[in-house]
Amino acid sequence: MSKKEITLCGKQVTLDYCYATEIVFKDLSNQDITDFMIEAVPQIQAQKMPDAKKVVLLIIAALMSHYQSIGEETPIEDKDIMYRATSKEIGNALGVIIGLRAEFYHIPSGEPEDKPKDGVAEPKND
Repeated sequence: MSKKEITLCGKQVTLDYCYATEIVFKDLSNQDITDFMIEAVPQIQAQKMPDAKKVVLLIIAALMSHYQSIGEETPIEDKDIMYRATSKEIGNALGVIIGLRAEFYHIPSGEPEDKPKDGVAEPKND
């Protein structure tokens, strides 16, 4: 489980990423989280917000996975996010969840580097 505390709707809350997050997201959205990430990441890179409903459901899933794991009610509901969260808070929450997912699956950040095989650089085709 990967987790991080953020401010959302003016409250300090904790977001988690684990298998529970994926299951809750699938239950709420009827979409696999990997498929959503495949859609969302290019949109974010193009400085566009992904599907607003799915973003809210993803945040709810990350909240629920944390608070259910400690036996507490989530301090924020979907209505709170839709009506009270700022665009900055929602964007931050989405970025944090993507980062937590990368951490959970040990996905390296940045572009992969090409490494020479056996310490010998491969010749370039000119």
